[in-house]
Amino acid sequence: VGLLAAASARLLGAERVFVIDRYPYRLRLAREHVGAETINYEETDVLDALNDLTAGRGPDACIDAVGLEGHHGNAAIYAYDRAKQAIRAETERPFALRQAILACRSGGVVSVVGAYGGFIDKFPMGAFMNRALTMRTGQCHVQRYTRPLLERIQRGELDPSFIVSHRMPLKDAPKGYKTFQKKRDECTKVLLSV
Repeated sequence: VGLLAAASARLLGAERVFVIDRYPYRLRLAREHVGAETINYEETDVLDALNDLTAGRGPDACIDAVGLEGHHGNAAIYAYDRAKQAIRAETERPFALRQAILACRSGGVVSVVGAYGGFIDKFPMGAFMNRALTMRTGQCHVQRYTRPLLERIQRGELDPSFIVSHRMPLKDAPKGYKTFQKKRDECTKVLLSV
């Protein structure tokens, strides 16, 4: 979702696109195919980097394209989220959402296309309210976006083929899922065919 969101942001007129990830091959794809500026969150403090890149203002818009699977973060808050999940007191690991809210400029927009389904602890409501942020949520509405995206692909405005790293027959779907889940062999997306 992240690479497609970045490509779509560029297509829709974003002057600058920042992609945040920890996998060098995905960051490379973002630079080469989207023209994005990249941040490896295991090597750099994301909020400091975004402040530096935007002269202290913060991005106009931030997209959480990860959702509850964004389970890697700084040690203290990550340990807190994992402990709360272990005792079933929290269902989500909203690290990417917290970062998006804290990074976005005052009056900016935080869009959430990542999947969340339960309770979120340590939601930075004060930062959200005091900075007058707008939040747009909801997983991608496939029926709404399929036709316009296909039309842009047909016109050559968008080429999502760079996202597909593996092609497999449908019978290998469990293998493909494990390959994607474990990020083996630089897997970004698995395309299954009948």
